[in-house]
Amino acid sequence: MADQPALHLLLPANRAPDGYAERVALALALEGQGHNVLRHALPGDYPRLDPSAVLAADIALSRLPDGARVLVDGAALPGLAAALAMDNRRLRLVALVERLLWREPGLTAEEAAARRHLEQGALALMRAVAVPDAAAARAVADLGLVPETVVVLSPDGAGAARLDSLWGA
Repeated sequence: MADQPALHLLLPANRAPDGYAERVALALALEGQGHNVLRHALPGDYPRLDPSAVLAADIALSRLPDGARVLVDGAALPGLAAALAMDNRRLRLVALVERLLWREPGLTAEEAAARRHLEQGALALMRAVAVPDAAAARAVADLGLVPETVVVLSPDGAGAARLDSLWGA
């Protein structure tokens, strides 16, 4: 499968290396999938960002080639939300969502509402939203996304093999 096009993985630079998106990327690169996964670490203190981190995320997304297959770590959505609306038609975007940011403990009601709206809007721009389990699928579906776009995808070889069907035509 050496002729597979590169996959681009956008994730926060401060993300733990054993998160869901990293495990899916590793499965794509290994286990006979043969994908070349190019990691793009986004600077900033995710999920709270300053304008320079948002600008860096916008630039990273704008530099991807037209038609690129892009995996977006759900934790990167705050920095990419504005740019996704401009680039979702030229890029083939699939989100990898381990858990929703708006449900993080310690948020005020206002912060949770703002993150919920941000996640809902950004995830609606994706071709698919891959999640690790049924509980995460229900949480994402509760945002009002088209149910067929939410897919339980294991972070292993079997899940990686299914990923190709999520890109669409």
